Amino acid sequence: MKCALPRRALRALSLATAVLACCTAASAAAETTIGIANFGPHPALARTIAGFKDEMTKAGYVDGKTVHYVYSDANFTPGLIPQTLAQIVSQKPALILTVTTPVAQASVRNVSDRSIPLVFSQVTNPVAAGLVPDWQHGSDRIVGSASVTDYDAVLSFAKKVFPQAKSFGVLYNAGEVNDVAAIDSLKTAAAKAGLKMLATSVDSTIDVPQRTGTMKGADFFYAIGSNLVQSSLPAVASVTDRMKMPILSAEHELIRKGNIIAVAYAPSYESQGAHAAQLALQLLKGVKPSSLAIYRPQPSDYLALINRQKLAQLGMAVPASFEKCQCFVN
Repeated sequence: MKCALPRRALRALSLATAVLACCTAASAAAETTIGIANFGPHPALARTIAGFKDEMTKAGYVDGKTVHYVYSDANFTPGLIPQTLAQIVSQKPALILTVTTPVAQASVRNVSDRSIPLVFSQVTNPVAAGLVPDWQHGSDRIVGSASVTDYDAVLSFAKKVFPQAKSFGVLYNAGEVNDVAAIDSLKTAAAKAGLKMLATSVDSTIDVPQRTGTMKGADFFYAIGSNLVQSSLPAVASVTDRMKMPILSAEHELIRKGNIIAVAYAPSYESQGAHAAQLALQLLKGVKPSSLAIYRPQPSDYLALINRQKLAQLGMAVPASFEKCQCFVN
């Protein structure tokens, strides 16, 4: 048996359905899709992405309400990056955040839709990486927030933490362009700071303990943001501990996890993501990447972390000027 509705009720129902469909369409249209292409799952990179999202939220891009994030990573496999980007592009994003140098480089090559603006983060030197023409301008495709280190600021901080220091040791991979560039900049900063730098090249992790041992007499060891050096820090510490030499790291991760690093000083990952978001907001408004400058970390972006237990084990005290810094991991 069929139940017939009055003609007036049918008209009202049709109107309500139309209004609901219109509102739903408007809601879908208001939601912006933003892609996030990451090299792989890692706590530091996750904090960069969190900083990006937090800054976007402040600007009204609320996850699940006004913005939909499409995330994909290559599990640290360079050959999978094109596939990662293709998955994101298929969702028709309004913008793509690329995290790390390899992903940023691949995005310029592989994202053929030039209407999709690209913004990078966690790229040490975008000029040397061929992403942008100079530090004052993005390219016609991409702009972003660099993670380049201000070595003048680092060594100024080091002299405050280690006030008696006259020299420091550093390892680097001579076969890595970024490492060589870092050493050149660090050498200039060391001369300005009045510190002697003992730099030693290392080709593989196997050589790390022996090469570290050649730095006997240095007042501290500075671990640059090198893949080889950072992954070898437990081996470095096995030697520097015997020499009562503290490690100052350009990365924060290891100092949070254990009792290897004495001090870490570097731009926070969250700030790097936040500054990438500020550039992304300009791109979403239609500003061209080439009209924006690359963001370089400022002193306010740097985060200091100090392991008091490690310093005590090495027979060192925390300078009085740091006692109230709220920068201790234990």
